Amino acid sequence: MKENNIRQIVADNLIALRKQKGLTQNELAKKLAYSDNMVSRWERAEISPSIETLEKISEFYEIPIDSLFKEKQANDPQYEKDVSLKNFSSLLLIVTALWFGILVVFTYANTILEKNLWQLFILGLPLTCLILMPFKGRWGTPVYRFVLETIFTWTLLTYLYLQLIEYNAFLIFLIGIPTQLSLVIKTFIKPRNKSKK
Repeated sequence: MKENNIRQIVADNLIALRKQKGLTQNELAKKLAYSDNMVSRWERAEISPSIETLEKISEFYEIPIDSLFKEKQANDPQYEKDVSLKNFSSLLLIVTALWFGILVVFTYANTILEKNLWQLFILGLPLTCLILMPFKGRWGTPVYRFVLETIFTWTLLTYLYLQLIEYNAFLIFLIGIPTQLSLVIKTFIKPRNKSKK
């Protein structure tokens, strides 16, 4: 009886976590390299994932593995808020350190070396996007990733153009067109045979 109860708790937590991410069973299965049938069986509490799989799941959702065994843990709004806030706080600290570093280098170059490296502030934008891309908290939706990848692409191209401005390399922006198109397709155009479960 206890084994069935634990299996059901894990199943409930897996369902709640997947829904918080806005994923279908099929999408989650692809991300974890399992079949959607297997994910479905986990969520129906027919079988439990192996310890190795539970570890993989906890890494994917960025939660402690033991939280998968706690009743209503994944459904608890306060728990979700705490995990998201912790992840966001860490990212905010890294982004702040990045911009502080850019400011220090800019100030040093401007005052000591008498060079105006204002392009560093342009470079800071794609670097910030790179830091924020792995964030899988509350905003880790496909649209969030699309916006970050779009900003990353165009600010990086702008930075490269500024570095090559003496060569009049404006054609570098043409790279952004197929890149942007692929981002739109990846984010907004879904295969027709994908079924939500």
